[in-house]
Amino acid sequence: MHILLGLIAVLATIGFWVWRLQMAKRGLDVAVDVAKTVANAPRRLAFKYKSGKGGLDLIDDPREAAAIMMMQIALARGGPLTLLQGEVIEAEIREHFQYTPGDAQELAAHASWVSQSCPPPHQTMTQLSRLVVHASQLGPKEIVDLDAMLVAVSEAEGLPTREQMALLQVYRDLAGLKT
Repeated sequence: MHILLGLIAVLATIGFWVWRLQMAKRGLDVAVDVAKTVANAPRRLAFKYKSGKGGLDLIDDPREAAAIMMMQIALARGGPLTLLQGEVIEAEIREHFQYTPGDAQELAAHASWVSQSCPPPHQTMTQLSRLVVHASQLGPKEIVDLDAMLVAVSEAEGLPTREQMALLQVYRDLAGLKT
């Protein structure tokens, strides 16, 4: 009988320690999950910040803003983007941003895609002009260069239309350029 009680005591001890190890493992799993959550907090917060914004609010690169502004000027002629307008936009991006032809084509395609969901052209031009004019990495030369880029796009298919001229004036007013 005492052997049977000893065997039950050994089994109970083993069961107790197995249960304790399982509890410790669960606690460790919870601690690992908490550590992963804390480690991912900056990324999650950045995503929440960006997801609260939309469209033009996500743009913070002046080159991207300039490409979208050129696209807005081209589309202000009325109708879809022409092949010539697309070529002029890509040429301006290559020349002024020192992009490769592939990168210029990519940025122009991105600008075209963003332009499909932009607010009205006047509002878009105002918002992007402010971004460009207040960009700390741009100086007066770049501000004037962008005006020349916008003019080149507006003249790609001949004389600029009234709508194109109105959008150019929005940029010039916010940039403090005299015409």
